[in-house]
Amino acid sequence: RLRRRRRSAAAGDADRAGFFYRDLAERLTAPGEVALLAARADARGDRHLALRVAKIAAGRGIDVGLLSHPLGAIPDGTDTAEAGEALAYAVARQESEFNPAAVSRAGARGLLQLLPGTARDMARKRGVDFSADRLTADASYNATLGAAFLAEQLRRFDGSYVLAIAGYNAGPRRAVEWTKRYGDPRGADLDTVVDWIERIPFTETRSYVQRVMENYQVYKMRLSGRFDIAGDLVEGR
Repeated sequence: RLRRRRRSAAAGDADRAGFFYRDLAERLTAPGEVALLAARADARGDRHLALRVAKIAAGRGIDVGLLSHPLGAIPDGTDTAEAGEALAYAVARQESEFNPAAVSRAGARGLLQLLPGTARDMARKRGVDFSADRLTADASYNATLGAAFLAEQLRRFDGSYVLAIAGYNAGPRRAVEWTKRYGDPRGADLDTVVDWIERIPFTETRSYVQRVMENYQVYKMRLSGRFDIAGDLVEGR
């Protein structure tokens, strides 16, 4: 009971801090002050709050630089090697805004917003125990299974980031259907790939692919010091 009370108190403190930080992000006018606010949220270990502050700032025309793409949300030692750490970050930023406890109306859970059925399948394939509770309680567990699912999509689509990301959001069957309806972007030139993305019939998925590819370039630069948007769109992995 005492442990539950402590968790409840901690959650209440986090909620109050979140309200305070978001309110300040709406009212501060100096870019340096807003950047400092995002940096303090990041220093607290709350990457979700840091990102929320950065997005509020962006909506007001204030750029906080790389603070809008924080690191640290995926715990050190997490096995994201199959998909790559940069891609896992890119998807997590778009899926949950780095909120490890996020649960969608569709039931997707945690950092990379995994449906329990998908997570169970990935856990089985990796030979680890499945726990629905850990999807929102253990960011490393969620990111490991999410990266495994991302890697599965990359293999399915021959390394195409565009198709893998579309499949992650809308389901691989729809991504396959769109290649039949609009042509296959694999092996196509840059203009054709961009046109293919623009023809994705789901507004959410179209925007999702664009945002995740943008995120991916930022995180590649942050983690490896290089990026290649044209190469990633055309050649894939």
